[in-house]
Amino acid sequence: MTKVAVTVDAQGRLTLPPEAQARLALKPGQTVVIDVDLPMEETPVGEGENPFLRFIGSLPPLAEDSRTSYQRERGHED
Repeated sequence: MTKVAVTVDAQGRLTLPPEAQARLALKPGQTVVIDVDLPMEETPVGEGENPFLRFIGSLPPLAEDSRTSYQRERGHED
């Protein structure tokens, strides 16, 4: 595997060196896929801070109140 340094311009475009373009046989307008494993963002948890607060609002609201929903899912409808 060969590492290649690229330049990112103000518009976020990457510029490959001419040697890399030639080796990859790239032509103008051709699509290049870059496969990157990005680390998951971790929110630092401070002393006494509730780590679950960051999940508030991440799920859609229930169609009914949580008690009714829980009872219905478990087959305990009144």
